[in-house]
Amino acid sequence: MDLLAELENLAIEAENENKNNTLEISLVNNNRPAPQLKPQKRDYTTTYLVKLEGPLASPSHIQKIAGLLEPPPLKTGEGELGSATFCLIRGTTRLAILSALPNYTPTFIHVNMADKHLSNYSLSPYLGSDIDPTLPHHRAQSTDQMLLPTQNQYPVWYFFYGTLTDPETLVRKLFLPGLPVLRRAMVKRGRIKMWGGKYKALIDGPSSSIVDGWAYEVSSEEEEEQLRYYETDQYEVVRCEIHMVDSGDIVKGLTFRFVDD
Repeated sequence: MDLLAELENLAIEAENENKNNTLEISLVNNNRPAPQLKPQKRDYTTTYLVKLEGPLASPSHIQKIAGLLEPPPLKTGEGELGSATFCLIRGTTRLAILSALPNYTPTFIHVNMADKHLSNYSLSPYLGSDIDPTLPHHRAQSTDQMLLPTQNQYPVWYFFYGTLTDPETLVRKLFLPGLPVLRRAMVKRGRIKMWGGKYKALIDGPSSSIVDGWAYEVSSEEEEEQLRYYETDQYEVVRCEIHMVDSGDIVKGLTFRFVDD
């Protein structure tokens, strides 16, 4: 069963069990929250599924209630216990929904995957401590300008620096038929710190800082989602420039940045 189907089953089971006032799985529900809940740093990079039901009947309803610029992406599918429909949202959107609907209890499911929200209007989010990607000269200058990579651009180059540089790990996680093609690469404006005593974590650094690693071309959204689940919500997807060592080319790509609390 795929990951979406598992999440759908969780929500369906929760709905059935709620009828008997029994809840055996961990769903994120708050009863009668205080209005205007203030987001914390983690809320900007944490992902949830919210079930479409009641006043949250469609992506456009969620957009209006939460004050979003665009409707959130829709996730549908069939699980063992039936069908379910969700929207994929950030923690900040979850708080906006709870604040707007204090007398309603939505069904939220925490999705432990790296956040990916690439702006259509600026370079944000971008790797580096000495660059503000939201400043005017980093914004789109017209409605026709596309800031690369875009949110749904595939294939897309990723820069890897830790366990994902191991070809065998990629074979297992992406279900590849053979060893992947990795190209030696580096990025600027990043630095490595150790997390949990054994994991390499990429964080923002000055333009003079260089991190060596490998580049891999992700072929599809499905491949990318597997990588995002592997990295968990301790990381977020950000834009960067990938310097290919073999050719000297500079590619506009993506990488996983550690969410440093």
